[in-house]
Amino acid sequence: MQDFLKKLTSECKNIELPEEFNYFGELVGSWKIDYIDNSTSHSIKGEWHFSWVLEGMAIQDIIILPDYERGTTLRVYNPGTQAWDIAYCFTGKIIRLEAKKENGIIVLTDIENKRRKWVFAKIEENNFHWQDVTVKEDGEWHINFDLYAERI
Repeated sequence: MQDFLKKLTSECKNIELPEEFNYFGELVGSWKIDYIDNSTSHSIKGEWHFSWVLEGMAIQDIIILPDYERGTTLRVYNPGTQAWDIAYCFTGKIIRLEAKKENGIIVLTDIENKRRKWVFAKIEENNFHWQDVTVKEDGEWHINFDLYAERI
């Protein structure tokens, strides 16, 4: 198993990944998270871990929300589109997304449902804010879930 982990993970970003598209590099590491369902104000404490993988051209994570959901995301930079191709996998489901910066924030748009978005609204050295959004008919964003993270 250790051999697999050594071959999968990378110490840093690949130099072929342009710095202006290094959207997720600041996330590498471990985070404690507070996942809030805005419809009920219910909060779930969990953890989220990010690592460079595939020779530094991708970032993979694992999110753990006890008794709710465990999943993994693979984010791979696509030089052809200058965007990130993303697959989020959890029990029984895979969601495909594409990430681009819009107005200074990182927006991940669901490939099958353009009205569904995941947004990294703010990423700082020791904290970040993530949102699950549905775009209404009038274009207004409805925030379904907020996630606040602090670096461990």
